Amino acid sequence: MRTSILVIYGDGINCERETARAFETVSAPDQIVTHLMHVNEFLKKPEVLLEHQIFCIPGGFSFGDELRSGKILAEKMRTSMTTVFEKFTKTGGLTLGVCNGFQVLIQLGVFTGIRELRTVTLATNDHGKFLDRWVEVKITKEAEKSPWFKGMTGTLKLPMRHKEGRIVVQDEKAASALHIPLQYLEDVNGAHSRAAGLLDASGQILGLMPHPEAALHSFLNPLAISTEAKEKNAMLVRTLFQNALQFQQAKGTLHT
Repeated sequence: MRTSILVIYGDGINCERETARAFETVSAPDQIVTHLMHVNEFLKKPEVLLEHQIFCIPGGFSFGDELRSGKILAEKMRTSMTTVFEKFTKTGGLTLGVCNGFQVLIQLGVFTGIRELRTVTLATNDHGKFLDRWVEVKITKEAEKSPWFKGMTGTLKLPMRHKEGRIVVQDEKAASALHIPLQYLEDVNGAHSRAAGLLDASGQILGLMPHPEAALHSFLNPLAISTEAKEKNAMLVRTLFQNALQFQQAKGTLHT
């Protein structure tokens, strides 16, 4: 069984090839098939999602980030594909949203219930500046519940580039319901609990502000650390994508 991955692009989304390449890098040639699909075509026939096992919303500036980051695409998705997306997740589909993709997912409300009142959002970094730097994040105990992070412990060094990436919550009750897989080691933008991303209750939907697809290889890492440390970090980053493929391969084997 080959795992089919759908990556959307267009109208400001600009990290689709890096995202697709991340899965291709960690897989055998006959293990996966990646499909790049223009976002407007996808919104016209969202049921195509059910033909795939992994869905990716890459980084960029979807629809120019008009209104606020990710808002327009989120509302288009809410209108056209809420039921399809719920079915995709219920049947074991995995979703990854990175940076702008995370902004889309959080505006869609998937982390607190897509049909519920949204109690978490992303706001401008507390210092008001666009961040373009590498950060170190800790893999939390919460991450262990997700197929994305199976067997992963320790810390990751990842690049981040955003201005609207500060996770804020409505109140303490909302905060207690969050599933935070990664935390910044330092307070880089004022995010609640130094959260660098979120999981939904199932652990299948992952949203991240840093870009794992841009840290797959040691030569991409500009930090003043040893070559060995850079390669160890890159291998752990690649595990994130390998885990998603292994989860779907195992699920497919059980169903055959």
